[in-house]
Amino acid sequence: MIEPTDLPPTQYLVMEVLAARYRLGEQAWTFPSTLRPVMQALAEKQLIGWKSGTAPASILAWLTDAGRKHSLMPGYVPPIHATPPQ
Repeated sequence: MIEPTDLPPTQYLVMEVLAARYRLGEQAWTFPSTLRPVMQALAEKQLIGWKSGTAPASILAWLTDAGRKHSLMPGYVPPIHATPPQ
Protein backbone atom coordinates (compact mmCIF):
# COMPACT_ATOMS: atom_id res chain seq x y z
CA MET A 1 0.00 0.00 0.00
CA ILE A 2 1.26 3.48 -0.86
CA GLU A 3 1.37 5.87 2.07
CA PRO A 4 0.41 9.55 1.65
CA THR A 5 4.00 10.46 2.43
CA ASP A 6 5.09 8.37 -0.58
CA LEU A 7 3.44 10.81 -2.97
CA PRO A 8 4.83 14.16 -4.06
CA PRO A 9 2.69 17.09 -2.86
CA THR A 10 0.82 17.67 -6.14
CA GLN A 11 -0.02 13.99 -6.53
CA TYR A 12 -1.17 13.89 -2.92
CA LEU A 13 -3.42 16.93 -3.46
CA VAL A 14 -4.99 15.38 -6.57
CA MET A 15 -5.72 12.23 -4.57
CA GLU A 16 -7.25 14.31 -1.78
CA VAL A 17 -9.48 16.17 -4.25
CA LEU A 18 -10.64 12.94 -5.85
CA ALA A 19 -11.30 11.36 -2.46
CA ALA A 20 -13.27 14.38 -1.28
CA ARG A 21 -15.34 14.44 -4.46
CA TYR A 22 -15.91 10.67 -4.20
CA ARG A 23 -17.18 11.08 -0.64
CA LEU A 24 -19.66 13.66 -1.94
CA GLY A 25 -20.93 11.27 -4.60
CA GLU A 26 -18.87 12.39 -7.59
CA GLN A 27 -17.28 9.47 -9.42
CA ALA A 28 -14.92 11.66 -11.46
CA TRP A 29 -13.60 15.20 -11.42
CA THR A 30 -12.17 17.59 -13.99
CA PHE A 31 -8.66 19.02 -13.73
CA PRO A 32 -6.67 21.32 -16.01
CA SER A 33 -4.58 19.55 -18.62
CA THR A 34 -1.45 21.14 -17.14
CA LEU A 35 -1.67 18.33 -14.58
CA ARG A 36 -1.22 15.64 -17.26
CA PRO A 37 2.21 14.55 -15.91
CA VAL A 38 0.72 14.21 -12.43
CA MET A 39 -2.18 12.15 -13.78
CA GLN A 40 0.19 9.93 -15.73
CA ALA A 41 2.30 9.31 -12.63
CA LEU A 42 -0.76 8.44 -10.52
CA ALA A 43 -2.11 6.19 -13.28
CA GLU A 44 1.24 4.37 -13.42
CA LYS A 45 0.80 3.68 -9.70
CA GLN A 46 -2.71 2.42 -10.57
CA LEU A 47 -4.31 4.91 -8.18
CA ILE A 48 -6.40 6.75 -10.76
CA GLY A 49 -7.82 6.45 -14.21
CA TRP A 50 -8.00 9.47 -16.47
CA LYS A 51 -8.86 10.63 -19.96
CA SER A 52 -9.16 13.88 -21.85
CA GLY A 53 -12.10 15.92 -20.64
CA THR A 54 -14.93 17.24 -22.76
CA ALA A 55 -13.91 20.85 -22.15
CA PRO A 56 -10.81 22.11 -23.94
CA ALA A 57 -7.58 21.68 -21.97
CA SER A 58 -9.21 19.49 -19.33
CA ILE A 59 -8.69 16.02 -17.89
CA LEU A 60 -11.34 13.81 -16.31
CA ALA A 61 -9.91 11.68 -13.49
CA TRP A 62 -11.34 9.10 -11.11
CA LEU A 63 -10.11 6.83 -8.33
CA THR A 64 -9.42 3.20 -9.13
CA ASP A 65 -10.09 0.47 -6.59
CA ALA A 66 -6.48 0.84 -5.44
CA GLY A 67 -6.93 4.61 -5.27
CA ARG A 68 -10.04 4.29 -3.12
CA LYS A 69 -8.21 1.88 -0.82
CA HIS A 70 -5.32 4.33 -0.60
CA SER A 71 -7.37 7.47 0.00
CA LEU A 72 -10.60 6.50 1.71
CA MET A 73 -10.54 5.51 5.34
CA PRO A 74 -13.03 2.84 6.41
CA GLY A 75 -15.73 4.30 8.61
CA TYR A 76 -15.23 7.85 7.34
CA VAL A 77 -18.28 10.00 8.05
CA PRO A 78 -18.54 13.32 6.20
CA PRO A 79 -18.79 16.28 8.59
CA ILE A 80 -22.18 17.28 7.22
CA HIS A 81 -23.53 13.86 8.21
CA ALA A 82 -21.81 13.58 11.56
CA THR A 83 -23.98 13.64 14.64
CA PRO A 84 -23.00 16.45 17.01
CA PRO A 85 -21.66 15.29 20.38
CA GLN A 86 -24.24 15.19 23.14
